Amino acid sequence: MTSELSILKMASAMAEHASRRHAVISKNIANADTPGYKAKDIEPFAEIYKTAARTDAGISDVLKKSKLLEMNSPADPNGNTVSLEEQMLKSSSTVGKHDLAMLMYRKTMDMMKMAIGKNI
Repeated sequence: MTSELSILKMASAMAEHASRRHAVISKNIANADTPGYKAKDIEPFAEIYKTAARTDAGISDVLKKSKLLEMNSPADPNGNTVSLEEQMLKSSSTVGKHDLAMLMYRKTMDMMKMAIGKNI
């Protein structure tokens, strides 16, 4: 029953997007000293959501096919484009987006429990 609610699907996809973005950010940070490494990011969730709406595809399917984007950051003399400060800011933002997704999921479940008369 709950797997068919679009708000729960969206909250789940938002959390998955945040998780994938954290993995990309972690890889960027791990390669901060690797000569020639180019910083990457994934498509913004808003773009993934728009693509899913335009194509009538499930948001999870579109998220799985999301592309890695190469960031246009200035390169160090060794050709590396990772900025640790920028990656930390992205990481903080991603934590907030993950927390928002979990809050949406939790509150939707609370409302459903209240609607059927179960004590929370």
